[in-house]
Amino acid sequence: MKWSVVFPLRIAVLDDHSLIQLALKLRLSREADFKVVGVYSNSQSLLAELPGLEVDLLILDYALGDNELDGLNLLRMIRRRYPELLILISSSAEKPSVVNLTLNAGASGFFGKSEEVERLIEAVRKVAAGEVYISPLLAYELGRTPNDARESVTDDGLRGGEVLLADPVLSPKEQEVLRCCLEGMSVSQIAHKFSRSMKTISGQKQSAFRKLGVRTDAELFKLEQSLKSL
Repeated sequence: MKWSVVFPLRIAVLDDHSLIQLALKLRLSREADFKVVGVYSNSQSLLAELPGLEVDLLILDYALGDNELDGLNLLRMIRRRYPELLILISSSAEKPSVVNLTLNAGASGFFGKSEEVERLIEAVRKVAAGEVYISPLLAYELGRTPNDARESVTDDGLRGGEVLLADPVLSPKEQEVLRCCLEGMSVSQIAHKFSRSMKTISGQKQSAFRKLGVRTDAELFKLEQSLKSL
């Protein structure tokens, strides 16, 4: 759909910082084809009003305050209840692993809070057009272009390492290697298991790490643990 002054893109914002709320509302409202229909400081208020709110796109703060759902759980809850709602994550946690987690949980894009405010308008428009928005820097770190097609891993039956292994960006061989890594096997043990060279296994492991946005075994295990609570 092409948004216009007559049929504007309806946007809601959730952020627990009042200054950011104000800045987002003021900047978005300058666009003639945008309409801010709600600004919220906590998830309870947002979730209470969403059933009756006519909204097309939600700008969702990834890290909220105490006594709030964490970013991933809130994102997944909203995605399950409102599958057609576009969700643009806004966060200062600008790490490849966080970007991957949010995209896999159903986000339509990731806007880093260190980015220039004008890029927010670009991000909103891309997401509204059905594209995926990621900053050029994060896209480079992830090793893929911002608009690469990506399936979401939102199956509630998947837990921990299963979510990682179900990531569609991984090749079957990379999934095999990661599964062994999560079981505590070394590169030499994996090479022996699959009758491949250590160089090949090491390359597949590093390729999988890059796609998932992690750099070390410790980060991989930490990522697995963070997914077990979803």
